[in-house]
Parts: sequence; structure tokens; C-alpha cells
Amino acid sequence: MRAIKKVAGVWTCFICGAAAPDQSAPHRGRCVCEQPAKRGLGDIVAAGLSAVGITPERVSAALGVKDCGCKGRAEALNALGRRLGIG
Repeated sequence: MRAIKKVAGVWTCFICGAAAPDQSAPHRGRCVCEQPAKRGLGDIVAAGLSAVGITPERVSAALGVKDCGCKGRAEALNALGRRLGIG
């Protein structure tokens, strides 16, 4: 836990209030709130596409629609990935 303070004799995270798992060495490890969120297959695909410049805004502009459906496809890919054990 890096974001810690001592409250009533207990080292706690000042971001989320969780107690440090190792009170003898609270500076080791990280709090759950500092852990990166798990990414699913849809999130991985979206990050890869945006890395090469294909963003939801550009897709919407190219198709001439307000909502291109990228979020729905990402959620569907996340669900598929969970069934396949990816992400």
C-alpha cells in the first residue's frame, strides 16, 4: 500500500479506507484500490484498435451515425472472453 496513513494505531489506505494487509510492513504491496482493473477480450481489442487510430468517435464519423455500437461489441467480446477464459 503506497497511499497509507495510521488511523487509531492501524495502517489504512487513505483512498479507500481498507486496512493494510501487512501491518508490520505497510509500505509493501498495494491496496486493492490501486490494482489495475481486469481487462476482458473486448477491452483488449478496443485498446489495440485505438492504438492504431480506430476510435469510436472516428468510426461514428465515418459511418455517419451517432452511436457506432462499439461499447456493445466490447461487452459482447468481454462475455465471450470470459467463457473462453480470456481476461
